[in-house]
Amino acid sequence: MNTINHHPDTAWLEAYAEGRLYGGKALLLAAHLEFCPRCRQKVADHENALSEQCWHNHSDAASLDTTEAMLSSMMETLPDTPLVTPQPESPVELQLEHRRFVLPRVLARQLTHLGSWSRLPGGLHQARLNAQGDDDRFFFIHMDANTSVPQHTHQGEELTLVLHGGFADDRGEYKVGDFIHLDGRHNHQPFTDADEDCLVISALDQPLQFTSGLARILNPLSHLFFR
Repeated sequence: MNTINHHPDTAWLEAYAEGRLYGGKALLLAAHLEFCPRCRQKVADHENALSEQCWHNHSDAASLDTTEAMLSSMMETLPDTPLVTPQPESPVELQLEHRRFVLPRVLARQLTHLGSWSRLPGGLHQARLNAQGDDDRFFFIHMDANTSVPQHTHQGEELTLVLHGGFADDRGEYKVGDFIHLDGRHNHQPFTDADEDCLVISALDQPLQFTSGLARILNPLSHLFFR
């Protein structure tokens, strides 16, 4: 089984449990939770703690009587129909040429907003996901085996979730389910090895800024893709 080594901050998990996380953070974190039992447990623990806190904050006799009366009234108004176990959702695949990739459910539901794939120099493909009502920009990025992304830094925040295969940079290795958070403090050059391709989804709030040699000529293209 793949071991997930890179997780969202605990503060983000708690904000997600409280419904305070939005945009790219919320979407990619929800997808990470489908891969990661450790983070699912942290979210569940925080939700339980919030429930306990809410209950104890209203634990006087009058409040309890009111709450029990409200719950009883709600139960009486429920329709007298048997509960039906929901059917599991069928896996949804993302297709790139002859390759197919199974997506987390939360991302699969967004595929109606997927743009067309663009071939980029050096064994890279990119497709924009136009998620509705969001200021972040989402991109599926596929790297062939033995491929690298030009060295770049970040004008804003970049969140990345590995969906297939893996890649590495000077900070470490990243495999399926890993959640990576980078910003302007980081300058890196992701690459794949000779035996493994990689698919990720990235959320950005500002365009990438390429920093090495000839790759700098890609900066106008980066801004164009971000519009």
